[in-house]
Formats: sequence, C-alpha cells, structure tokens
Amino acid sequence: MFMTSIGSERYLEGRVALVTGAARPGGIGRATALRLARLGAAVACVDLGRPPDHAPDHGVGSLDDLHETVDLVQSLGARAIGVVADVSDVAQIDAAAARAHADLGPVWACCAIAGGVGFGNGIVPLLDLPEPAWDWAVDVNLKGVWATARACVPQMIAAGEGGRLITITSAAGLRGARHFGAYAAAKAGVIALTRSFALELGRWGITANSVAPGMIDTQASQPVRERLAARDRLDEYRDEIPLGRFGTADEIAGAIAFLCGPDAAYVTGDVLNLTGGQVMS
Repeated sequence: MFMTSIGSERYLEGRVALVTGAARPGGIGRATALRLARLGAAVACVDLGRPPDHAPDHGVGSLDDLHETVDLVQSLGARAIGVVADVSDVAQIDAAAARAHADLGPVWACCAIAGGVGFGNGIVPLLDLPEPAWDWAVDVNLKGVWATARACVPQMIAAGEGGRLITITSAAGLRGARHFGAYAAAKAGVIALTRSFALELGRWGITANSVAPGMIDTQASQPVRERLAARDRLDEYRDEIPLGRFGTADEIAGAIAFLCGPDAAYVTGDVLNLTGGQVMS
C-alpha cells in the first residue's frame, strides 16, 4: 500500500519506478535508482549499455554496469529488473515499459534521465557540428524523453492512481552553451516538453517536472573538468558557482526523490534549479 504520510522514510512502498540511463557507476541514473529503491520502490533500470555508432569513444555505462545497478538495487531489498533499450527508439522503449509492467507492475514514477554530450560527440562549435552528432543529441536528449514518457504514462492513466514524470534538463538548457549548442537546444526543449506534459496530464493527477543540474561530479562530466584543468580554468569555473563546489549525483537523485514524494504532490510544470547558484532565473 502506498504510504502518503509526510516524512515517511518509505513513501514509495508498493510503487514502480522506471529509470533510464541507469547503468553508469556514479551517474545520476544509478543514484536515482538506488535512492528510489531505499524509499520502497521497485525499479526498472533501463540503459542501452553501449556508445553510439558514430562516436564509439563516447563514455557510457556498459551492460555489466547495468547488471551491477540491478544487483545494488536488489541488495537494498527492492525488486528490480534490467532492460536494454535505446530511448530514442520508440519500439524499444515501449517494449522496456511493457517489460516493467509485466515483471514489476504499472509504472508510477517515470524518470527520463538518459542523455548526454561529449568530446567527439557534440562538443564543438555549432557551425562545425556534424549531422550525426546533432541527430544523436536531439534524439537521445529530447526525443528520448518524449518516447519514455509516451511509453510509461498510459500505464499511470490506466492504473488511475496518478503518477510522476521527472525529466532532466541542464544549466545549458536554461541559458544556452558555447560549443555544445545542440545539447543546450535539446535540453531547452525538454523544459517546454515537460511543461506541455504537465498541462495535458494534470487531469489524471500526474505531475510533470524537470531537474536542471549544473556541473555534477560524475564520470560523464569528468572529461569537461579535465579539459578545464588542462587550461588552468577549473578553479575559475568553480568560482562562478556561489556554493563554491560541483554538485553530486546523490544530490540530483535527492531532488528527483522529492519530486516523486508526497511533499511535491502539488508541484507540476516546474524546473528545479540545481546549479549551485551558477544560473539564477
């Protein structure tokens, strides 16, 4: 039975969460899967487990990492499955959501976290951006969010108990970005997409909100931080953050858990700014 009391430590007991981008160690997806499991949710952990064909050196979680995430969730006493799927492929993410329903029950919390950008895969001036990198950035970071929500939300509607849709935008989506503009454009699109879902889904008691991380200390952002350090600009970049440090994956997972919880039941169409004050709007 779903526990709705404020302050409950397991307020997702009896609920099912689907988390994309769940494989990579230290990443936001894995941290979210573990946080929701601690709160009582069963978790469908979804990841492609390989880099894109046009950028074989792009850092991603592996299939072994996905299996490890599932093992870690299960070690917390939660039910979990791992599903291999490309979020930008509607048929694959539809099948992943159907598998989650069959094995765990109807998805109640859809956490569309999969995405990214990298050197050799989107971090170049826009005028130099190859078409495959543009297509990948938009397909994974924007289309993938739509496809994931499209796959999960009908389960929430059919169950008739409301639900939560959580998406990931970025500081880049809030203000634009030099040298990874396709990613910034896709992440800005995620905000409009999420707010549109909020407008359409509220009548079923389903909330839709986005989280906007700044620089988070993960494997995914490590190449960027290394490049800044090589140019003696890492301290300068950190000094632009009022809190004086980079965020952590656990802090982003905590925000997602809040948006999945009873205290956020009246929050929808919002963007939670988690940039340490680097972006203020």
